[in-house]
Order: sequence, then structure tokens, then C-alpha cells
Amino acid sequence: MEKTYYAEFGDVISFDVTFRRNKYGMVFVPFTAIGHHKKSVTVGAGLLSNESIGSYSWLLKAFLKTHENEPTLVLTDQDASIKQAIENVFPNSRHRLCMCHIMKKFKNKISDDLFTSTDFRKRFSKLVWDINMKPDVFETASRSESGNSFFNTYSESGNLLLNFMMNYDIVIQKQRNTQRELDKTS
Repeated sequence: MEKTYYAEFGDVISFDVTFRRNKYGMVFVPFTAIGHHKKSVTVGAGLLSNESIGSYSWLLKAFLKTHENEPTLVLTDQDASIKQAIENVFPNSRHRLCMCHIMKKFKNKISDDLFTSTDFRKRFSKLVWDINMKPDVFETASRSESGNSFFNTYSESGNLLLNFMMNYDIVIQKQRNTQRELDKTS
């Protein structure tokens, strides 16, 4: 199903580390797209032993081998290793920073009153749009973040790897069921 979702929705994906801590010290990295119902859709995932350029490159190569083509746009946080791996493996993809991460860092530098002002948010979004990307991509990134928190709900640092894999299957089944229900409704 992930291949089908990628074929349909994989032009823009978010590639982000969901959690770094678990019993085995492994890193969980889902690839998330947004489906036609504006819900997060997982189009791939990997577990890595470390966060090096080599590990991320290996994961992106496996992703590319599975899906056979690069996404048009890849959204990530500001991790330098991820950035370099994307440049190495997806040379034709555009890489942009996730708006959620930009806004979190920016919010820490300004007052809450100013940040919540509608006028300020519109002007800031326009500025970032002019510099970086289209506003609808911002929404993609924030929905990807919510998908990541969904995975975090089912992962605990003390769980065995088998528990994690079983919980991962539960999360994926919930996503698929949600997509089917929304397809029926529409």
C-alpha cells in the first residue's frame, strides 16, 4: 500500500526523525505524504542505528530502490546529515526546511502576543513563501509533524523491537482504515 500511496501522493514528502530514543538506541524515520483527504499517509519508514550521513544515505537509497523515483520536494528539519544525504541520493529533488521547525525556533525569539497575531502570521508566511516555498507546503509539513506524534503515541523507550513493530502495524492499519472511510464518505 505504501507504494500506491507514494505513486499518488509522493511529490512532496516529509522525511523526519520521529524519535531517537528507544531500548536499542535506534532512530525511527518515517516518510510522510499528505493524501487527498489532507491526512498524513506513511509512504515508507526505516530504523537506523545512528544519524550519520551514511545511514541516512542508505535509507534514502533503499527508499529510492523501492519507489523507483525521487520526490519533487523533501521537507526536513535542520539536520545537516539529512541535508547532505538528500543532496547525495536525491539530486533532482528540492530540499526545504519544515515550516513547523522554522516557526518553533522563530516563536522562541518573539513574544507570544506578537506570534499569535493573525496579521503577523500572514506577513511572516508571505515572507517565508517568497523566500522558500508555497504556503500549501507549510500545511504538508505540519500535518507530517502530527503524523509523527501519532507514531510517538505507540512507542515507548522500554519497548522491545517486536513491540514497536507490532505497534507500527497498528498505526499503519489505522491510517489505511481512515483513508478507506474517507474514500467511502466522499
